[in-house]
Amino acid sequence: MQPHPLPQNLLKQGLGQLNRSLFVAAKWLGAGSLALAFLALMQRPEPACAQAAESSVGSVEIVLDASVAMRGRLGDAEAMAVAKDFVRALRAELAGSGAPPPLGLRVYGGGAPRAQRDCRDTRLAVRHGEPQADFGAALLSVQPMGVSPLAFALESALADSARTYVLITRGSDTCGGDACAVWRGAVDPGTNRTARIHVVAVGVQPQDVDRLRCVSRAGSGAFLSIGEPSEVAAAARRLALILKNQGTIDVRLSIGQGETFPAAVRLLVPRTRRVAAAFTARGPRAVPAGIYDLIVEAAPPFTVGRVMVLPGETVTIERSDFGRLEVEMRDADDGLLRQPVVIHAPGRRTEVRYGTTGESLVLQAGTYDVSVDLGDSLVLRRGVIVSTGRTTKVTLGGRGTVRVVSPEFDDPPTTRAVLTRAGVADSLLVGQSRSMPSGRYRLRVQTLPVFVSDDVVVDAGETTTIELPPLGLLRLELIGHDGPIPGQPAELREPLTLERYGAIVSGEPRLVMPGTYQLELGTAPSQAVADVMVRPGEETVVERRGLARIVVVPPEGSTAGYRLEVLNERTGQRLAERSGPHPTVAALPGAYRARVWQGAALLWDGRVTVASDKPARIDLPRP
Repeated sequence: MQPHPLPQNLLKQGLGQLNRSLFVAAKWLGAGSLALAFLALMQRPEPACAQAAESSVGSVEIVLDASVAMRGRLGDAEAMAVAKDFVRALRAELAGSGAPPPLGLRVYGGGAPRAQRDCRDTRLAVRHGEPQADFGAALLSVQPMGVSPLAFALESALADSARTYVLITRGSDTCGGDACAVWRGAVDPGTNRTARIHVVAVGVQPQDVDRLRCVSRAGSGAFLSIGEPSEVAAAARRLALILKNQGTIDVRLSIGQGETFPAAVRLLVPRTRRVAAAFTARGPRAVPAGIYDLIVEAAPPFTVGRVMVLPGETVTIERSDFGRLEVEMRDADDGLLRQPVVIHAPGRRTEVRYGTTGESLVLQAGTYDVSVDLGDSLVLRRGVIVSTGRTTKVTLGGRGTVRVVSPEFDDPPTTRAVLTRAGVADSLLVGQSRSMPSGRYRLRVQTLPVFVSDDVVVDAGETTTIELPPLGLLRLELIGHDGPIPGQPAELREPLTLERYGAIVSGEPRLVMPGTYQLELGTAPSQAVADVMVRPGEETVVERRGLARIVVVPPEGSTAGYRLEVLNERTGQRLAERSGPHPTVAALPGAYRARVWQGAALLWDGRVTVASDKPARIDLPRP
């Protein structure tokens, strides 16, 4: 079945009143189908852009070619047998679950042998509108034998005064007539006729295609081609939809890898918001031709606006951005509970989906808030992410145990690990265990660089152990004349890009990923230590001697916090800064400018001299 181009006069007369989307579609769909949609829509009281068409079949007459050409073969079958099968299939499609509509039947070329060349050989076997008891017998009795007076048969058929005609033919007019001219004259405005004709070409020869297409164009009808017997059912189904002024909508919803699921669908007339059809998306559904807003009651619902359904055509709406959500609720003894579940999307006032714990709920991919009704309370989980084609499991209630370990060290230095879920963070130390609500977490361990895992699962009643990758230890020792100077920061950097990985503090070892680093000491002035190599399972010590301290000594009994700034005496450039009740800066011997602040108040500003054998004290006066 192949569509043919749309006549320019039809475009000029009809599409001026339709929107641009209809105009674009017109260039690609068959003229017969588009003409049906256009005429049906424009005859309604409301504008075409807002109104669905009626689906009444009306009076239909079959014009059947019974010339000797119908003895030709289509695969394993005779063309006439294929044509009769098509008529039977068409009647069944039009009948649906009821009785077939009263069709007329006109035959041409089947009354006299070809040798007689009877170019007036046509007869009305069954008049449209009459009882159909003899239709099957009349169809069965048709035998191909004569010439093909196609134009004369169409001219005779017009006198039968049917509303719509279906021409089933093998091809040309062997009597020299011009079937296209006959139908052009029949529907000329001066004749006051509006008869439409659809052409079904059965095994048609290439040289006859254009002549038959001309007939369907002249009659504002569809052109269908049957090339083999297996195409009969689809062609009959399509023509039945056209005659009933219907098209089909196929809404396909899937959860990845071809798994589909049904959902309720409503078609609304855009202007009046009237429900034109409602059905469940389980495959193609026949609906009246028209333009609709399509609402799919997925979770959450979505709307596809301005869906144009043309007679005999199928509109496919596909969405695959869905996943599954499974919500599990456990009690204090870790037993499963069956409780109501409400799924909300942030920003929506009403629920997206209502269900029960233990069920698998289909949702559009996105972020949701999940609440479980326990009767006297609600358990809420925010920010649950449902991904396309995946199943997200959420466990509420119950508890599990989490343990983060560094296999190389039985007693690792104090290192904080943070588990985050739905915006709520819980922390524990590396090497220790902690009881936590079951669920999925994001883990961030304050190693250098930071170790991150985005999918840590804590199961109720079980211990989840997270093993960190191989690590080493890094220790910084700053030595003054009177011993180590603890608490002084240093930045760990990537040696080429100088990207900052974080800070270590003198006197405190840190877990560090193996590699080569640059260490920038926060002394006054700053010092850079290159090629610091950290090996797995080993401790690397960086030591710097010859330093002294600049110490702020607050008034006796003071518990206030202070900020010490150490500046270059000549340029005023800030060299180091510390805060606390007794801020201390490790410095090389020399002269500096120092300032001490308490909040926004400057308490001390002056010159300090750092010697190698004693600290430089800044004694703050009493307020």
